[in-house]
Amino acid sequence: MEHEFYTKCAYFTAARYMRSVEKIADKVYAPTNMKPAYSYIMMNIEDSDPASIMSITHQLGYDRSSVSRMVKTLSDKDLVKLTSEGRSTIVSLTSQGKKFLVTANDCREKFGKLTDDLLGDDKARMTALLTSNEEKLRG
Repeated sequence: MEHEFYTKCAYFTAARYMRSVEKIADKVYAPTNMKPAYSYIMMNIEDSDPASIMSITHQLGYDRSSVSRMVKTLSDKDLVKLTSEGRSTIVSLTSQGKKFLVTANDCREKFGKLTDDLLGDDKARMTALLTSNEEKLRG
């Protein structure tokens, strides 16, 4: 019996796509000296500086524990400052974080251009579908 999940299963096809795109992103974001996910979090903070760990969690779809661990790493590198406000942890950019974001945003632009070239017209349709379907799955 041959399985069809290689091309028809949403989980396995999305996971295979993510492995491929992750390899490209790792190369493009190499100038940051961090995995691309850290740039993703930093850009989210930049958009609403300061941000709470819970707001980052909700907007990016990560588990709270993952966001907490990652912002702790960013704090250890003096890219963000963490402060407590009641039961919330607030994350704000430092001057080093703003410098990091210059590089990260440059990488984001390069990644966008590269994926535009590689995926062509399919990119806009795919990202719109992924966004819509992720919202459905999140409920």
